[in-house]
Amino acid sequence: MLIALPWALTACAGSIAGDLEPPPAALVAPCDEPAQLPVRTLTQAEVEVAWGRDRAALRDCGERQGLLGRWAAGQVGAR
Repeated sequence: MLIALPWALTACAGSIAGDLEPPPAALVAPCDEPAQLPVRTLTQAEVEVAWGRDRAALRDCGERQGLLGRWAAGQVGAR
């Protein structure tokens, strides 16, 4: 009885993960790092530009993560 249990468990292991195709590379690209600020007093314009770049990168990363989640749900739902 104990010998049959590992065979039954290994039969189930590859049935889901092996059937999934890898996600598109654009969806798993790493998110941009925060802007590197110089070690000095910044002007208001410099702060706003850095903040704007960080917000845009965060928005893009969030959209990509959302798309990846929908892609994964579609993969599992298609099985």
